[in-house]
Amino acid sequence: MKLNSFQLKIFAMILMVLDHLYSYIPNMPSWFNYLGRIVAPIFFFFVVEGFFHTRDRKKYAIRLFTWSLVMFVGSKIVVMLFNREGGLHNNIFLSLAMAVVLMSAIEFIKKNKQNKKLCIVSIIAAIGIAILGVLTEASIYGVVMTLVFYFFRDKKGKMIIMYIITSLILTLGLSLPEFITNPEFNVYGLFFFDIQWMQVFAFPFFLMYNGKRGLNTKFTKYLFYVFYPVHLWIIYVIGYYITSK
Repeated sequence: MKLNSFQLKIFAMILMVLDHLYSYIPNMPSWFNYLGRIVAPIFFFFVVEGFFHTRDRKKYAIRLFTWSLVMFVGSKIVVMLFNREGGLHNNIFLSLAMAVVLMSAIEFIKKNKQNKKLCIVSIIAAIGIAILGVLTEASIYGVVMTLVFYFFRDKKGKMIIMYIITSLILTLGLSLPEFITNPEFNVYGLFFFDIQWMQVFAFPFFLMYNGKRGLNTKFTKYLFYVFYPVHLWIIYVIGYYITSK
C-alpha cells in the first residue's frame, strides 16, 4: 500500500495523540507510549522532504522557529494557569527547525567546498548547529535522523538500513552505562530503560511513501502547526483536572 505525505502525517498525528495521552493522562496503556516512538521519525523524514521541495528554505526555517516560539510561550501560559508536576516541555518545532538549519549548513558547505577557509568555518558552524540540535526535545536522535534521511534520501534501501542501525546503536549505547554500573539492570532493562529503540518500526512508513504531497491547501499546510500545540495543551489541561480530583 502506498500513501502520500498528507496521509502519513495524519497517521503520525493519531499516534502522537496516543503518546501524549500516556504522558499527561493517568493510567493510560503503556503501549500508547511505545507507538509514540514512531511519530518523530516520520516528521523528521518529512522535514527533510520538505527541505528539498520547498521554494524558500529560509521561510521554511523561519516558520518552524516562529511556531516553536508560539509553542514555548503558549505552554508557559498553560502551565502558569494549570500548574502540575512535571510541567510541559514538548517543542518538536524547535528540533525540526534546527534540522532545517543543519541541512542548510551542509548545503552551504557543498557549494563552497573549493574555498578551504570558508569550508572549514562552515563545517565548524555545522557541528555547532548539530550540538544545539542535541539540546532540543528530539536530542541526538533528531540530529542523527536528519543526517540519515538527508544523505541517503535518494537511496531508500540504504537509508532504512542506516536508520535501523543508528537507532539501535544510539538507544542501546545510551543505556549501556546503566547496564554496566547497575547490577540489577538486566537485558530486559537494557531494552526498556529507553524505549526509543522502538522508533525502528517507523521504517515501513518510509517504504509506503509514494513521493507525492497529497491534499494540499492552506488548511492542510498549517494543520500540523496548529494541531501540535493545541492538542497538547488540551490534553495537559484534562490531565490537570483528573489529577487534581
